[in-house]
Amino acid sequence: MNLPRLQSSRNRYSHLISMLLLTICQLTTALGQSTTQVQTEFNKLNKAYHANSISAQQYFVKADSLTHQLLAEGTNFEIKELVDILSLYEKIAWSKPQYARARISYFFLFFNNARMFKKRGASMYYAEKITEEYKKYGEKHPLVEQLQKCKIYQELRLYDKVIEVFEGEKSYLTQLPKLLQEDQIDHSVGLNAMYILSPALAGYIKMKDTVSVYQTASLAHHIGTTLQRKDSLGRTQMLYNDLLMIDIAHSIANFEHKYDSASNLLHQLEALKTIYKDQPTGFIDGNLIRLRLENHLNLKNQDSLRSYIEKYESSTAFGDSQRADVAEFKGKLRALEGDYRGAYESLTGALTLERDVQTSLMEEASNLLYAYTQAEHSGIALQRAEKVKQQRTIWLLIISFVAIMVVLGIYLTMLYRSRKAKEQVEALNNTANLQIIAMEEMKHEAIREEQQRLGQDLHDGLSSSIASIKHQLEILSMDTDDTHLKAKLGMLQAQVTKAYTVARAKSHEWFNTADGEQEDTFEQRIKFLTDTALPGSRYKKDIHIDDDALHHVSMDTRIALLRIIQEAITNIIKHAKAKKVDILIYAEIDKLIMAIKDDGTGLVGKNSISGKSTMGLQSIRRRVQYMDGETNIQSDSKGTEITISIPLTQS
Repeated sequence: MNLPRLQSSRNRYSHLISMLLLTICQLTTALGQSTTQVQTEFNKLNKAYHANSISAQQYFVKADSLTHQLLAEGTNFEIKELVDILSLYEKIAWSKPQYARARISYFFLFFNNARMFKKRGASMYYAEKITEEYKKYGEKHPLVEQLQKCKIYQELRLYDKVIEVFEGEKSYLTQLPKLLQEDQIDHSVGLNAMYILSPALAGYIKMKDTVSVYQTASLAHHIGTTLQRKDSLGRTQMLYNDLLMIDIAHSIANFEHKYDSASNLLHQLEALKTIYKDQPTGFIDGNLIRLRLENHLNLKNQDSLRSYIEKYESSTAFGDSQRADVAEFKGKLRALEGDYRGAYESLTGALTLERDVQTSLMEEASNLLYAYTQAEHSGIALQRAEKVKQQRTIWLLIISFVAIMVVLGIYLTMLYRSRKAKEQVEALNNTANLQIIAMEEMKHEAIREEQQRLGQDLHDGLSSSIASIKHQLEILSMDTDDTHLKAKLGMLQAQVTKAYTVARAKSHEWFNTADGEQEDTFEQRIKFLTDTALPGSRYKKDIHIDDDALHHVSMDTRIALLRIIQEAITNIIKHAKAKKVDILIYAEIDKLIMAIKDDGTGLVGKNSISGKSTMGLQSIRRRVQYMDGETNIQSDSKGTEITISIPLTQS
């Protein structure tokens, strides 16, 4: 959580709970202002906000201060009245996320109103609401509920319940000194812990649990001294921290029967009024009179005890709940004076008053029990409604899930069919392409054979006839003595020789060009296949076929070579992540060699060379074995090279 932000905003609210925790016993009996007067005060404040004279934060501060002032003056609000008065406060506080602190303060106002006027059930309800808002704000364990429970149980003298609350929080409370030192929690949590430790200590003293008394006092002292070292602690919080530390030390002094030390601590308590004269300290007097009465009784100072009884009866803190205490002190004073009959009468009166108080408390407890039972019944009904709602939600989720699965199943089925159709189309296209290639190869084979036949016929037929004519002309030229005839025969012989040379050259050209064109056509087929599968924008390709390498290679072998190239290219696309592909075809003495090389990631670790080849590589091996050839695969992190060799006699 953001502690600096908490520190700056929390100081103005912390005195609301801190001050009221110690002033319940000294409330004025004066009547508070009327509802009309209070509403008038808040109407002025609301108008100032609507007129943009004050900001939202300023409104919160002024509304808090005004409400606190009214409570201190004894104004008792019914819950509905306070809801109406703070309606604008509530509207603004819940209008924006950044007003989280104001939402906490809103419930604090209801909480303090309930505490001031002994509405214990309402105070617990609002303590829970405060805790909820604190948790939203980032403070996971503010201890407000625990604080209020301990206060209620102490007032009802149910110290076993106080100890039960304390024990439940003990592990967390023991961590507070470290958490406070490291600024992991707000210092107001430490102050709330002190309000829990004080009644817990009183409980252990009542139970005479010496070990727990000193352990609790030590923990309180540790937390209190840690808070005293906090620079961010406000003056009001410093006052209450010092007061609580003195109160705990005073309880230990009485526990140890060191009544003179207890008296000195009461002087320190009174000195707080001077040290903190800038703060409201009137409540100290009411508490101080009660503590001095006990101290003078323990010291058996009869005159002082009588004097403070009179002060107590005339103080503003005196009310019906204090009459039993005064009667008890009077009875003990008379016992010290030796007036045992008067002491008996006073103690009997104190007992009667105490019974009246207990009756009132029991009535309130009954009301609380009724409210709790009603709330529990409502809670059960709410749980049932929530259960029904949960079941509906589960059914909606199931239906939604089934619907999603149906839609997903339909989609996957359509996707499967689409892929299947695509595969069938691709297979059909591949088959058609190979058939077209085969047909074109057959066409070019027929053209080659026809061209070679014509060349052979030209060589064997026309060239031979021309050679024979040339030979006859040579004989005639040698046999004749006619010079004119010999000259004509010489000219005819020269023309025949020229025709023979042209025919012979043409026959050789036709015969040899047929094989060259077939090699060029096969190379074009390979380039077409690689260009289709490996676009030039992503791959660099180098395809080379040596001259005369395919002279003695059949059409079936060429088609098989195309299929091997197709399988190799498929593997490169799927697995190699290559950028360059080289294809080389050349002939050795009795073998045709084809090498396909790429610069990809290689087949290391891909179960390729170890006999667990991919289906593409297995297909290549099967095709080469069918042609009585051999396959060699070399692969590393720099790429893969597939080399196949096929016997030329077989081809």
